[in-house]
Amino acid sequence: MLCVDGGADGASAQTSPVHGPAGATAVLRISAADEHSKNSHECQAEYELFVTPAGGTPASVSLLQSDDDYDRNLAVQLDGFSQDGKQIFGILDERGKHSSRILFDYQTGNASVQLIDLNKNFAHVVAPKCGTALAIIATTKTGGIVLEQNSPKQCDPDRRWLLDPVNEKVERLPRGTAILSLFRQKDEAR
Repeated sequence: MLCVDGGADGASAQTSPVHGPAGATAVLRISAADEHSKNSHECQAEYELFVTPAGGTPASVSLLQSDDDYDRNLAVQLDGFSQDGKQIFGILDERGKHSSRILFDYQTGNASVQLIDLNKNFAHVVAPKCGTALAIIATTKTGGIVLEQNSPKQCDPDRRWLLDPVNEKVERLPRGTAILSLFRQKDEAR
């Protein structure tokens, strides 16, 4: 979605629903509009996660708001739930003059959100020519987050990375590391 001067109405987009264990559901939404501040000429983007626990009431979680230049590309990626359903993962992506890519880790038990700057963490570990299109694919038993690099230029045979959410450090996924794939069940097309 392009963040443009859309007037008062603005624009919005959302992911398809992703189902977690025991019937929980999540949807990630992005909205963009003029930020209505005099003489700033900026576009405000708001990222929200909508979570519906199994048999529960839907809740809206504000993940992030950003004000920046018009004509920047905004994208959201909802990667899925942890196998135990206690975490929901995704990526918020802004491309433009001030690009950013933020991983979010939403904790369903206490409704807290951790935001991790992927651009900062991957700036020195991935060659620029390899690209850094990333997807969160798994977790480890110790709480690590496993990401997979997906690039049209397959210049690196080891495309899986381990992110420690405590110190926000990234390293190549050590061979033999046991991983737990994300639980991700999309709605079927009707």
